[in-house]
Amino acid sequence: MSSFSALQQLEQQQTYLQAMGIQRWLPRQVLTHAPASAAWVAEFVWPPKEVVDVDQPSVDESSMTASVNPQTNIIDRPPRTLNTDAIQSSRQAALSNMVIDEPSVSFPAKAAPVSDTAVIVDESSAVEEVPLPERFKNPRYSLAFIPAGDLLVIDSLPPHARDAINPAYKKLLIGVCRSIGAEVNLEAIDTHLWPAFAGSHLNQGGEEAQNSVRRQLAVALKTHPIKRILLLGEPAAQWLLEQDQSLEAMRGLTFSLRSGVKTQVSYSLMHMLKLPEFKADCWRDLQALL
Repeated sequence: MSSFSALQQLEQQQTYLQAMGIQRWLPRQVLTHAPASAAWVAEFVWPPKEVVDVDQPSVDESSMTASVNPQTNIIDRPPRTLNTDAIQSSRQAALSNMVIDEPSVSFPAKAAPVSDTAVIVDESSAVEEVPLPERFKNPRYSLAFIPAGDLLVIDSLPPHARDAINPAYKKLLIGVCRSIGAEVNLEAIDTHLWPAFAGSHLNQGGEEAQNSVRRQLAVALKTHPIKRILLLGEPAAQWLLEQDQSLEAMRGLTFSLRSGVKTQVSYSLMHMLKLPEFKADCWRDLQALL
């Protein structure tokens, strides 16, 4: 952006975007295999230095709205090294506060029938009860099975969110799939919910929920020529991999759900829509599927 007129045009564009409440997101670091950013990105600051009023009273940073890019609201400050520990802790806090699954509803246990005859149990012959996995306790999930050529994307959705798959969701989904050489079929998106039925008279416990996920995966693998699977969000990763580990513990690892089917774990599309900084981490996770 060596031309002064071009810089003025860019600043005018930013003024219009801010007036309309539209955020401009600029890269803060170089991503592997990503296209190079335009030259003006490294030079762009907002607001421009020429319009800064030195007599203007200081503004409390805590009251600033999120519509201003955190990269461009710093003026005349020396560059500083990113604190990776602080970034990681802030992302962990953001993940813990973001609800993808609703809290499970607990039902009171049925009282055992009272018998008039006392029964003596030999404790030496009693079988030790194996604790249920955490996801088996009042299971609740909403998963989207999305075929994209030889790629199968399984994303975690908020339970019973009818407007979750909106235009912004579809646009990000298309971009994620194209970044690893896959074209998504939006007409073939299949949403899988649990509990599947209303009412407490049916068995909709953890084992049935797990079997339902296995059947859904088997149908997808039989219907489409799947060679790669991308699990987005903790519910998808836990139910498909049958693990109770956290999302961060499973990210960066390569799994195999079937012979010859490489599987990778990353953040859900809902996470990336609400917190765009997770897109860079997702891009790194996708490298194993290229």
